[in-house]
Amino acid sequence: MKRLLLFALSITSLVSVYAQKPDSTKTKPVDQSQYNPNAQRNGYETYQSTSQIVGAGPYTMVNTIDHRYEGLRGTPYFLPEWNKGQIEMVAGQHYKNVPIKFDAYRQHLILLRTWAGNDSIIVNVDQVKSFQLKNGDGQLYVFRHIPTAKTSDELLKEGYFLVLYQGKSALLKRIVKAFKQADYKNPYSNNVRYDEFRDVISYYLLKPDQTLEKVKLSDKSLIEALGDHKDELKAYVKQADLHFKAENDAIQLVQKYDSF
Repeated sequence: MKRLLLFALSITSLVSVYAQKPDSTKTKPVDQSQYNPNAQRNGYETYQSTSQIVGAGPYTMVNTIDHRYEGLRGTPYFLPEWNKGQIEMVAGQHYKNVPIKFDAYRQHLILLRTWAGNDSIIVNVDQVKSFQLKNGDGQLYVFRHIPTAKTSDELLKEGYFLVLYQGKSALLKRIVKAFKQADYKNPYSNNVRYDEFRDVISYYLLKPDQTLEKVKLSDKSLIEALGDHKDELKAYVKQADLHFKAENDAIQLVQKYDSF
């Protein structure tokens, strides 16, 4: 009888131990597709061994809170707020006064569907010809999608260009956001305690034959890219006293070229 009682107690203890084991099938994997760098930050960032905690041994592993992280600076969007803009579709439709954002990090045009519970969607880039939006001061920005551009860089066909000037030729500005992660934990780190979205700006000349060429905001680079009328353009730079310290000087030069 005594042996039977001990056996029953052993079975009860075993059942109790296994009943406390978590159900691993209910664990949800972390979605790594989101580009938000702060989504998984919770302050518990390091583990260390310590013997300074009362009751802890020399090899005890403890959570420590790293307070040095300063958050995220910048934004992935060209303008951070929703703007009542316009979209011109390839098929000919025009949508006016629709709330939109331009995600410059992923080169996506985002539309807020106020009629569908404020649900936001990405507009297929292949269906977009251009879109417009304004900043808080009323400045208008026009972006174009140029899939017909003649260029060896196929990525340029998948995003958008800000139009600085449009005539027979076009002067375009490529606005991209780059993400830089905080770097402060390693002994040889740069002690940068925040994640940051940074602007990456480049300029392009779109010729009448749709050739797309990267340029610098200088008379030498632009005149070389334009190809002909070089002497006339050099003379115009001196006559108009262009110093190319602002985008408007480059715009004037391309306008002059189109006038020939």
